Amino acid sequence: MIDRIRWVYRAWRYRLKVERQEIRWILRNLRPGETAVDIGAHKGAYTYWLHRRAGPLGQVFAFEPQPVLAKRLLSLVRGAGLANVRVEQLGLSSMPGSMELSIPGGGSSPSASFESTEDTRGANLKMPVEVTTLDRYFSATGSAPIRFIKCDAEGHELQVFRGAEQTLRRDRPDLMFECEQRHLADHTPHDVFAYLEGLGYRGQAFAANGLVDIEHFDPADHQAQPGSPAYINNFLFRAQRGTDSS
Repeated sequence: MIDRIRWVYRAWRYRLKVERQEIRWILRNLRPGETAVDIGAHKGAYTYWLHRRAGPLGQVFAFEPQPVLAKRLLSLVRGAGLANVRVEQLGLSSMPGSMELSIPGGGSSPSASFESTEDTRGANLKMPVEVTTLDRYFSATGSAPIRFIKCDAEGHELQVFRGAEQTLRRDRPDLMFECEQRHLADHTPHDVFAYLEGLGYRGQAFAANGLVDIEHFDPADHQAQPGSPAYINNFLFRAQRGTDSS
């Protein structure tokens, strides 16, 4: 019971304070009965709201590669009787197989990553984890069309999206994701944006005063000081109407 209370408290803290704009956008745009994906579910704050919005006729797939967190979230989901939520202890990338996950601090961490950066090189715990691609996963399990994907992969976003290309072309889901230069080992946020734009997507950034077009985002200006009011690290990409996704 205590774990469930903490889960609900965390979800409401995200809605009212931590990522207020992002949660509000989900609640306004995801429709009951639709299917959503939570990549990097962590402790389930987004999973909670996706479940609430999708409703009993919708479905939520939550992916979390950290064993401790995946097991905890699965226990919460089962304990709450959420039949529309499926928790998978899996990482997502551009190819299936096994990858080394670096976990700063050991145990569990919001900064766990498959990327080798300054944040992860001194990680206390490194472990091999199973990874797959979103395309491969859904080709095997099947589902209704994916309408929304939230992705928090700590620098692995580009590989996740490459492994989801068929899904993005077919279903044209809305994409909400974190992307920070400090988490990227060998490319920039604009490389991620360019890949999605090549698939017919148009991007915006969650700024302090609301969504702004991606052309106004500059990592040198907007990611210089983590924690500052001007810091931008969350983005929204939507498929442009009338574009050819083939």
